[in-house]
Amino acid sequence: MTLQNSVPTAKLPSLTAFFPCYNEEENVELMIKTFLQILPQLAEKYEVLIINDGSTDRTAQKIDHLKKKYSHVSTVHHSRNLGYGASLRSGFKAAKYEWTFFTDGDMQFDVSQLAEFIQYTDKYDVIIGYRRRRAEGGMRALNAKLFKLYIDFLFRLHVKDIDCAFKLMRSKVIKELPLQSTGAFTSAEFLYRLKKAGYTFKQLPVDHFARQFGKPTGNNPKVVVKAALEAFRLYLHMKLDRVQGPPVSARTS
Repeated sequence: MTLQNSVPTAKLPSLTAFFPCYNEEENVELMIKTFLQILPQLAEKYEVLIINDGSTDRTAQKIDHLKKKYSHVSTVHHSRNLGYGASLRSGFKAAKYEWTFFTDGDMQFDVSQLAEFIQYTDKYDVIIGYRRRRAEGGMRALNAKLFKLYIDFLFRLHVKDIDCAFKLMRSKVIKELPLQSTGAFTSAEFLYRLKKAGYTFKQLPVDHFARQFGKPTGNNPKVVVKAALEAFRLYLHMKLDRVQGPPVSARTS
């Protein structure tokens, strides 16, 4: 694979590209090889970081085999399934280079479109994607729209596609955030905290494709309910902090 539309771009000095995966044995090898073909065109130094979230199939064995084969591949293994948000947090923590990019491990995005994002790294610390069209069908799109309305009502976030798994950020800005959530709300939480910290987002369209292998987990009702509850708990926490004000030692006369 080459850069889509041969987009010219200056290389980043260094880049960690990671993706969470849970039972993606049919996708993980192609995902890694795709990254290894694209990233040398985008960064002087790079790593492919795979977060294995307690997979019960052969995902872990495939990852470890590829790690031995390719020097640019790194891994984090969760001993049990901790969820998407925990995987994102592991990826943010383990990323060792100046820029961090993450996507999903299900091959539903074209990694070569990352080249278009890099063109904006001289002006923005956070570049996020939004799907031109969701490929999972009407019910998944409806659920996503309702969740976006819910998050916008609580946090006034107002980005086009909150949970689009195609985001590029300067690593230091994400590592400094005090993230609390562990579920699917994590993506919305770090965007909210970045907005509160004064960062502006460059939003770019990306293509989204139907999953070819494996089973999706994001539309599981338990996942959706957990994300909604985590969002509401954070909202209450933020409201309580504003009502109470800063600690006495931090107040000025």
